[in-house]
Amino acid sequence: MTEDIIVGRKTMADGSHAPLYKSEADQLLARIQQLKDKRATDMPTEQAAIEALFQAWYRLKELGWNDAIYCPKDGSLFSVIEAGSTGIHSCSYSGEWPKGSWWIHSDNDMWLSRPILFKNIQPNEVKR
Repeated sequence: MTEDIIVGRKTMADGSHAPLYKSEADQLLARIQQLKDKRATDMPTEQAAIEALFQAWYRLKELGWNDAIYCPKDGSLFSVIEAGSTGIHSCSYSGEWPKGSWWIHSDNDMWLSRPILFKNIQPNEVKR
């Protein structure tokens, strides 16, 4: 019988930490490799990846998203999508265009953003 040793720590959804066991780390690494292999199969070349990116961008436009440069500049909240993230975030623009900044709002905190797409949100959807 082999011992399942602790190889690190993991951050839980509530911000707490828990031990990360070797068996969990091995499963995570196997899943990461599986997803990498799938991307390589689905998008074997730069051009194939560019075409997939274009199709995703175009579909999001069909769903009501627009380029981030057209977002409200009055400090109001709107939704954004950032490259490299799978989330939709509440955001505002602060400052004089084009030298201002986008700010993500979450859990009573804010951080700088570089969104690629924005969408107006309804008042009942606002989350800070």
